[in-house]
Amino acid sequence: MTDYPGYIYAAIISLGGIVGYVKAGSIPSLIFGLTFGGFAAYGANRYSANPKNVGTALRA
Repeated sequence: MTDYPGYIYAAIISLGGIVGYVKAGSIPSLIFGLTFGGFAAYGANRYSANPKNVGTALRA
């Protein structure tokens, strides 16, 4: 079972970092948006592989 809401959430976080960089030239927005979006995508990936493994998704 694929965790579509988790992947959508990760994409929104990453997109927010990119928009912050494009609109304001904010490098921290880009770095943190992509970093935490990547963590969220990793958590969604782990949850998709094993739905009982929610610990990674909750920590991400």
